[in-house]
Amino acid sequence: MFSSINRHILIPACVIAWLTLISAGEIPVLQAYPPAENIDFSEKYRQLLLQAKSAPSKMALKDMAFEAINASQSAIQAGDYPAAVKIATLAVKIGKSAGSNHAFTLANSLRQRSVMLSREYIDVEKYHQKLKEDPNDASAAFLYGKFVALKLNNWKEGLFWLSRGDDAAYRTLAKQEIAAADNVEKLPAVADGWYQLAQQEKGLTVQELERHAYDLYSSAWTNMIRADQIAIGNKLSEMPLRYLTHMQEKDVVHGGWPFGKNGDPGNGGMITVNQIEFPRGLGMVPPSRGSASVSYQLDGQYKTFVSGIAFFDDDYPFGGNVTFTVLGDNRVLWKSPLKDQKDVLYCKVSVRNVKRLEIRTETRGINRGAHTGWLDPHVLK
Repeated sequence: MFSSINRHILIPACVIAWLTLISAGEIPVLQAYPPAENIDFSEKYRQLLLQAKSAPSKMALKDMAFEAINASQSAIQAGDYPAAVKIATLAVKIGKSAGSNHAFTLANSLRQRSVMLSREYIDVEKYHQKLKEDPNDASAAFLYGKFVALKLNNWKEGLFWLSRGDDAAYRTLAKQEIAAADNVEKLPAVADGWYQLAQQEKGLTVQELERHAYDLYSSAWTNMIRADQIAIGNKLSEMPLRYLTHMQEKDVVHGGWPFGKNGDPGNGGMITVNQIEFPRGLGMVPPSRGSASVSYQLDGQYKTFVSGIAFFDDDYPFGGNVTFTVLGDNRVLWKSPLKDQKDVLYCKVSVRNVKRLEIRTETRGINRGAHTGWLDPHVLK
C-alpha cells in the first residue's frame, strides 16, 4: 500500500538528465543537469557527517537531519541514487540521535525509496542512454517513461515518453491523459483506464498505477460540482486508500480557526510542518477550553486509519497540550496529547467495522498558538 507520508518526501524529477521541453509537442532534449544543482555528493556527505559529530544540541542535530534529507532528495534529482542511499542512511542516524520522530520517519522512507530507485535504474539506464542517441526509439521510450512516471512519480515527463512507447495500452492512456490536461471532465475516464490497467499488472506496479488513478479521481472530485462529485466519490470508494479530504465531511465543529481541508490550516495557505507541505491535511485548531471535530461515514468499508499529528510551522509559542482523539461509532479508538511544537506523532489504528469515524482536537487552556491539525489522514481497506 502506498503511504501518505512519503509522497511529500521526494521532489518529482527526472533521473540523470534534465528534460527540457523546447516547445509544445517537441521531443525533450536530454541535457546535463543544471550547474546550480551540480553538487559533489561525496563532499556533502563528509560535511554532514562532520557537522553531526560536532552538533551542540539536539535541535542542531534535527536541523542537520532535515538538511541531509534535502541533500538526499537532490541526489535523486541528479540521478545519483547510490549517493541518495548513503546520505539518507546518515539522515536516519542523525534523526534518531536528535530524537526527532518526524526526521527519522522521513529519512527512513527516503532511504527505502532510494534503495528501490538505485536497484530499478540499473535495468533502465541502458534505455535512457538509447533515448539520448535516438529519441524515437519506441521500446526505450516505454521502459524509460514507465520508470519516470511510476517510480519517480513524475507523470508529466513520464507521459511524454509513454505516449511514444511501444506498449499500446500505456501509449493510448498516456495520449488520453495529455489530451485531458485542460479538461477536468475527461479525467475520470482516464483514471478508469489506469485503474483497469493496474488490475492487469503485478507487484508494485499495481499500487503505483492505482495511486495515479486515485490522484486523477481526486483532482476531478475537487473540481466537479456536487452531482458529479457523488459519482466520482463512488469511484474513490472502490480504491484501497482514501484521504479524508476527499470524503464528504459531516457534523463539523469549528475551533479557533475554521475547519480546513485540502491542506488549508484554517486561515488560508498550506499546512507546513518542518518546511514540508501536506496538501491533503486537515486544519483543526481547537477553541480555547474546548474541542474541534469532524466526522466521516465509513460504513464498515475500511480497516485502518492513518495520520500524522503536529503543530504547524509558525512563530506562535504554545505552552499547553493539544489532545488528538480518534473515535469510531462514539467509542475512543486512539488518543494522544501533543506538546512538542517541533515534532510529529503518528497514529495508526483499526477502524474495522466502524460505520462513523470522528477525529477531534482539544485543549483545556487558551488556544493562542495551538495551531494544529491532521497530516494527510486517510483510511485503508
